[in-house]
Amino acid sequence: MTNTIIRLQTGSMNKKLHLAFVWHMHQPYYRDDIDQKTQMPWVFLHAIKDYYDLPWYMSKFQKEKATFNLVPSLLFQIESYINGNANDRLLLALQKDIHNLSKEERGYLESYLFLSNEKNMVKPLKRYYNLYIKYKNDNTIDHFSYNELLDTQVLFLLSWCGVYLRENSHIIKSLLQKGENFTQQDKEELIHTLIKFLGEIVPFYKSLADENKISLITTPYYHPITPLLLDINSATEARYNVTLPSIDADFREFATKNTEYAIEYFEKLFGKKPTGFWPAEGSVSNKTASLFAKNGIKWFCSDEEVLYKSIHNYDKKNIYKNYSIQIEDKTIEVRFRDKYLSDLIGFEYSNKNALESALDFIAHLRNIYDSCDFSPLVNVILDGENAWEFFPNNALEFFETLYSLLEQEDWIESIHMDEISQKSDIKTEIIHSLASGSWINGNFDIWIGSEQKNRAWELLDITKKDYDKEINSINPYTKQLIEKEFMIALGSDWFWWYGDDHFTVQKAEFDALFRKHLINIYNLLNISTPIEILTPIVKKEDTNTFHRKPLDCISPQINDKKTSYYEWLNSGFVDLKQAFSVMDSSSIIKSIRYGYDRENLFFAFNGNLTDLKKESYLIIITLNDKIFKVKIKDGLQEIKMEGTSLTIFHQKRIEIAIKRSIFKESQINFKFQIILDGKVKQSFPIQDDFIISIENLKLKNWFV
Repeated sequence: MTNTIIRLQTGSMNKKLHLAFVWHMHQPYYRDDIDQKTQMPWVFLHAIKDYYDLPWYMSKFQKEKATFNLVPSLLFQIESYINGNANDRLLLALQKDIHNLSKEERGYLESYLFLSNEKNMVKPLKRYYNLYIKYKNDNTIDHFSYNELLDTQVLFLLSWCGVYLRENSHIIKSLLQKGENFTQQDKEELIHTLIKFLGEIVPFYKSLADENKISLITTPYYHPITPLLLDINSATEARYNVTLPSIDADFREFATKNTEYAIEYFEKLFGKKPTGFWPAEGSVSNKTASLFAKNGIKWFCSDEEVLYKSIHNYDKKNIYKNYSIQIEDKTIEVRFRDKYLSDLIGFEYSNKNALESALDFIAHLRNIYDSCDFSPLVNVILDGENAWEFFPNNALEFFETLYSLLEQEDWIESIHMDEISQKSDIKTEIIHSLASGSWINGNFDIWIGSEQKNRAWELLDITKKDYDKEINSINPYTKQLIEKEFMIALGSDWFWWYGDDHFTVQKAEFDALFRKHLINIYNLLNISTPIEILTPIVKKEDTNTFHRKPLDCISPQINDKKTSYYEWLNSGFVDLKQAFSVMDSSSIIKSIRYGYDRENLFFAFNGNLTDLKKESYLIIITLNDKIFKVKIKDGLQEIKMEGTSLTIFHQKRIEIAIKRSIFKESQINFKFQIILDGKVKQSFPIQDDFIISIENLKLKNWFV
């Protein structure tokens, strides 16, 4: 049935732009509840840096409001630190005197002690930066003295302390002032102070909610991709040609339990049931909406791409309205985020100064306000923790500048999500069917479809079938423990790191943690774990590939010179010698670097290019349906072609910049050929497609 939009409410004459921020606070579940240990420290580190700072920044401003999405599995892990049950491997090692560290503990520490953002967290601490340089030169802490290693430990923790702690904790201020030559007592006192601080986070949220400054919402308990648990075919509804794993186990019960447990936990913690959900990764479907509505959820949020697919209309003005969907006998509202504005904050403004960023954001809001003949509802929804290490001073100056300017604009009204239904001038319209999709490209490709991701689903399938065979012979308590392990293993985060979509140096650790939860199930069943479960999905040779995707955006100068060491450092890299797609060993192009920023695609072709000066060579680059044919000449060329402009420089290699404005797709099929006298001298690729995926690359480098 073709969707039509039916208007339910008309606006008033007093036009406002209603700005609704939603900050999503989440970390994967790093606890192994069977071993009663926390395997990775990211909940603790983000808790001392981000979970208090973000609402604290906003609380200083009279008119600003926001919605905070607090995932139960995150809150439970914070609680485990407060009550002393976390048994965090990193903190346990940090608390020890250095002389008493085992070789394993020392190696584990080494893997973390410099996992802080170099520019904004390491460099501001002079002693920490000098130790970092020493570490980078030696690539080990084996040559660190006792005092150097002790200083590194303390400074690592200080580098993760947020602005609130730095300004309000006497202990942390004194240690920052001291700067170096720390003692074991300093370190122990610091750790005690930080753990005690975690107890202030949830009460602070409660107080702001009581003041109606913020609204609080949540996510199904262990952050699952709910549509896939309810029906694996949701993936093909979102993208018709996705490759599904070979599974037929039923995971629907875990979608239901995740939803019910989240509501119960939220009510226990905050004294009332949540009114709204941010589904994990903004992932939705009609069945997901039905599940939420049956559990009393009044509204949930998703991404603009889902709306466009739902109403078959890509007019951006449509996202600035509220929506309602009738599911059986229930009605539930849906709010869709402005992807562009959300991504500006999450991925772009860290590269600009605070005032420039704030003015740019408000200018975009003004354009929305002026273009709509109704009071627009602008939903800005993004991660509330990972972006801020890319900003100076944990984004304090950015937020203070932004909120100060927003306070001055009388045409902007800051609201939280629970206030939307109270605003008579916000349009609410009906959609008859909700498309399946998530906040990334409107599909579920990040969590299903590639070899490693599908293998994870297949291991879940094996485990679930073995569990179903034994279910009648286990006691209720064991069954409860097994269900919990299944829900943890079905969280979105494990699938996020499988494949080459996202990069982390800890990929193998995530793989081991995922499979450990399946191993726990077999141990609880008291049956042997199949070899398939024990076999790592992530293998060492996975990194030894001919193709590495970009790690970050790049903006090189097209001049055939390394103006900066960092120009091409984070680019994608294709080694044509390993690609098996060159025509012979004498091929001209040996490797390709590529990347992009918001305005351009960039390519650098390296190899035996001296002969290109002597002959009339032609390079042909095909990007989707755009074909760029360029005669190779020495020096700089500026060319207009295919409705865009190219900048090309050739001397020792060929560098090219192509304006991105003509490409609307997020995936670009790339091919190049070298032609001499009408004959193909080299071509890549020959058989398989080579896809350049345009995405928010800072997200790839977030640790968690």
